[in-house]
Amino acid sequence: MLASVSVLGKRKKSASKSKGYILHLNSSPEPQTGLSESEHEPVSSSKKPVLVNGQSVEGNAKKRYYCTVEGCGKAYSKPSRLEEHSRSHTGIRPYTCTTCQKSYLRENHLQAHARTHLPASERPFICSLPKCEKRFWTQQHLRAHADWHKGLKTFPCPEPDCNEDFAKHHQLRSHICSVHSPSGTKPYPCSHEGCTKSFDTSQHLRTHLRVHNDKRYTCVNKACLPTDVHPIIFYPTWTALQHHTRTAHPPTCTHATCNGREFASQKSLRAHQKIHEQRDEEAQLDAIIAESDGEDEPPSKKRRGGEHGRDWKCEIAGCEKDFKSSKALRVHHAVCHLGRRDFKCPRETCGATFGYKHLLQRHVARLHSKNPDNSSTDKDDVNQNAGFGSDVTASESELDSDPIATKPIMGIGAITGSAYSNRAQELLDATKAIRCPYPHLQELTLVRSEVPDGNVIGPDMMEKATTSLQCDYIFRRAYDLRRHLRAVHEMEVEKESADAWVSKIKSRA
Repeated sequence: MLASVSVLGKRKKSASKSKGYILHLNSSPEPQTGLSESEHEPVSSSKKPVLVNGQSVEGNAKKRYYCTVEGCGKAYSKPSRLEEHSRSHTGIRPYTCTTCQKSYLRENHLQAHARTHLPASERPFICSLPKCEKRFWTQQHLRAHADWHKGLKTFPCPEPDCNEDFAKHHQLRSHICSVHSPSGTKPYPCSHEGCTKSFDTSQHLRTHLRVHNDKRYTCVNKACLPTDVHPIIFYPTWTALQHHTRTAHPPTCTHATCNGREFASQKSLRAHQKIHEQRDEEAQLDAIIAESDGEDEPPSKKRRGGEHGRDWKCEIAGCEKDFKSSKALRVHHAVCHLGRRDFKCPRETCGATFGYKHLLQRHVARLHSKNPDNSSTDKDDVNQNAGFGSDVTASESELDSDPIATKPIMGIGAITGSAYSNRAQELLDATKAIRCPYPHLQELTLVRSEVPDGNVIGPDMMEKATTSLQCDYIFRRAYDLRRHLRAVHEMEVEKESADAWVSKIKSRA
């Protein structure tokens, strides 16, 4: 028996204007001996493989465009749909509302949102029931509204042994929260295992679900980028990522003079970098001034904090002071021009008041402290001024103009100098101070330099020093010793030599 297969061919135009179908018959296959009737039945052609994401997949697959993100098995029939889906992983929202600036992943989402800015009269679908003039944007919403008129309850309770039905989904959620959930449960509970939190809105729930994503955050520092040896590291919370950044990649100053100094926060680093900027600008300014000034003129004395950034100037006539912040200017005006003294001595019998906190601290340390030697300060000590900021300090003229801060407490001991000698001896006995070694300077290395009278420090000066009387000056730092020898004894000592000598004396105590 010969098998024939009929195939309906394409429609063709005949010579006449009439249109019709032509039936094409394939030629019969040659008869084969020894074959059964079933073997002559036509065999369906095999499906050709299709390459999808680098893998061979059976042909004729409708959804051949798969998401390549690990753990996401979604597939789409068009590349454009896959591109829209990929934005949910990258967070890119290219479609922005021009009215409220909200952004969306897909264009149709933006179009649906744009309707919310239109008046209700623009909605095309109107309820046809009498006395109901509600309008809707879609037929689906209109049908749901019509079902509500009919009293249909299309939301049954999913709990077993509960036959309640509801017309609205939010009514079903409220029923589940009040009847089938613990007390205090909100309409949108978290479905994550072990999490008992619930929320009032679906948006809050979606935001919370990100917490359960262990791959939510990753470090973008170059040292933490994934390599063949080190895989990418994820952090479940923003706090964990910030802790990693502070500990593994602390803010570091890149200036050559800082040698990679690290800071606790970016704010501290920015404040520190401003110091470098000020110093560089002041160095340029000093170079310009040095070129313009004469060579015989002595260099001008540098102000504490430098000259850069003093943009706030006192407007009182005759006062030429300037400051680096408006707060410092306000404090100066209040203390110097208005006479405010907000810091009062806590001693009831004292009653002294001061314009700056560090002046009060100095007053208490000198007059009312049990251990005054542990709190000795000088005019160059600048404490943090509570309530005024760290940049608010009293200048030399302001200290001198304060009648209380500069009021001398004179006695016979202060006039004769015996008070200083007695106090110095107490400190020496308590090994809290060191006496000036002059005139015995054999252990110190002197620098050959000119002294004010034109002489040069040398052997003759040393011989003269050894015949002088013992100096009663006491000090605690090598820096103070070098300043004293330069100012009083006209001796210039090397810094390293003074530091070593002071350390040696302190080690013996």
